[in-house]
Amino acid sequence: MIKFLVAAAMAITLAACSSPDTPKPARTPSAGKVALPEAPPPPLVADDAIVCPADVKTCPDGSFVSRNPNKGCAFARCPGETQQ
Repeated sequence: MIKFLVAAAMAITLAACSSPDTPKPARTPSAGKVALPEAPPPPLVADDAIVCPADVKTCPDGSFVSRNPNKGCAFARCPGETQQ
């Protein structure tokens, strides 16, 4: 009798798992958490656009400068820095 019950339970479980039109249960947000809206897609980049690494350089005065795609991804000059 136990073998029959185990076999029946396995058959029901496998039938439920393999049903393609079984709806997935809705996810409910946890208490205290706010559901965020879906993010927009990233902007498109032209095929010939230069994409520089997103690192920054710390200047002596404590400010930061990023890379300039118009200058071959070289860092921009720090405030007060003279052209070399």
